[in-house]
Amino acid sequence: MLGLTFTGAYEEDGVEKYNEARLGNGWFSLIISDWVGRPAGSASGVAFEVDDIEAMAAQLRSNGIGVEDIYETPVCKVTSFDDPEGNRVSLHQITVPH
Repeated sequence: MLGLTFTGAYEEDGVEKYNEARLGNGWFSLIISDWVGRPAGSASGVAFEVDDIEAMAAQLRSNGIGVEDIYETPVCKVTSFDDPEGNRVSLHQITVPH
């Protein structure tokens, strides 16, 4: 109904974990709750696409933010942290062209 065309699922062990659709100059992403470590229905997460995830994670850590280790998939790199209100914030860097 929204006219989104998803690029194809990222799966682990046959389970779809993540999918994304082009939205303007950025991306709209769906991630299953267990992959981001949040209860289903909590709607407590957001992801931002960045150009250099290592630099961004280092900058956040230098400001005292507990950023998780960067997780590499076949198409991207991802890391997460909790904001002061307890919301999950993810950073995402594409590593292969769409």
